[in-house]
Amino acid sequence: MKISRSMYYGLAACLAIAAPSAGLLQATPLHPAFDLEGPGLSMAIAGAGMLGPGGRSRNLTLNAGGPVELALLYWAGRDRPCPEDEPGSGRCVIPEGIYKDQVLSFGGTLLTGTLIGSEIQPDTNAGPINNLAYFADVTEIVRARGTGRLSFTVSDGDAASNLTDLDGAGLLVVYTDPAKPNPARVIVYHGLDFAYGEDRTRGRMEVTEPFTFNHGAARAMARRGELAVFVGDAESSGPDRIDVSRNPSLVNRLDGSSGALWDADRFPVDIPARAGATTVQIFSEPLGLNPDSLLWVMAALWAPLPVFNACSAEFWSAAPLDPWAYAGVRPTVKVRDAFREAASYEPLGAATLRAALGFRGGPGLLGAAKDLVRAGTAALLNAGHPKIEFSLTQTQVVTKVDTALRGRDMAAIVRVTQELEEVNAAPGCPLR
Repeated sequence: MKISRSMYYGLAACLAIAAPSAGLLQATPLHPAFDLEGPGLSMAIAGAGMLGPGGRSRNLTLNAGGPVELALLYWAGRDRPCPEDEPGSGRCVIPEGIYKDQVLSFGGTLLTGTLIGSEIQPDTNAGPINNLAYFADVTEIVRARGTGRLSFTVSDGDAASNLTDLDGAGLLVVYTDPAKPNPARVIVYHGLDFAYGEDRTRGRMEVTEPFTFNHGAARAMARRGELAVFVGDAESSGPDRIDVSRNPSLVNRLDGSSGALWDADRFPVDIPARAGATTVQIFSEPLGLNPDSLLWVMAALWAPLPVFNACSAEFWSAAPLDPWAYAGVRPTVKVRDAFREAASYEPLGAATLRAALGFRGGPGLLGAAKDLVRAGTAALLNAGHPKIEFSLTQTQVVTKVDTALRGRDMAAIVRVTQELEEVNAAPGCPLR
């Protein structure tokens, strides 16, 4: 299976922060950026706080255990006090052109980042603050280094144009691990979502917006994925909480672990069977304890994709009644009641589904229809059983069989039969 890659960041960023020159920028919750899936897909992250001793130069080091598919660099900071549209208005603006800390050096290459988000604090002791985040696709730079342990120096690209605080930088690398053949998916959201639970301005500045990874459901298997986040401004002394749907809350896990005021963290995430989405939100809480202020820049979810399996027609033919009942199919049902178009292929349509599993084809259109119904009955059972991770639903199976039978086209019937036989032959019948 090849890597499938979708990119959303261009449109999403333009929709979220498009503004006239010197225009106002509003809050930018995290929004879809990239979506990849393929065999062995894995992710690695590195982060570095860029405040404190050593100035604005740090190393980002990680291990890429196979060919690099995607590499994304993020950095964020605070402009305080920010330029305002009118003195004293608290409404920050970004002048036209390249802005403060938008240029960064990565591995010796100067990059001009894309502004992916901003959120204003209009009322603070330091005057109005604009919290900003930038991003650059550095896939080709990272890919050129090969695989294994990789290290990149990230540093100030223009010392004459700096934010008051450059909190840190984070590198996300998605690669294909040849030792892991099973398929997986990586979904990336990014932006700039600020939260301080005790902000002077009530409302949006106090909370981040929840968002949902629509990763798709596994029918039968529970999965364990992984959540990666880049967050600026958190400290070890300040409380915070990360809520992930159907998982225990992650309490006080943002603590500047990658260097002063920067977190590049990974957390396990449980995804139950039949759960098609996972929602994430970060909180600056509890109130009254001076909780962390948070600059949420990126979140990526890695999730293993379902590994399909099935049970053969021979298995179902000899199976006792219990597996049939779990699949929601009765062995005494007539073929024509399960697949309506079989009524025009009598005596095939009058047979039971149990009998249909013993069909062995024969000459002409009727023989081809028998083979199709046999494969279709096994597929119907596989699709209905809750312990089988089948690649089709029962509705899809019925539609395929009825469409082929209705057309009375020998080639089409043979083609659909072969398709169903192939998915029925997926290894690892879990009912044996």
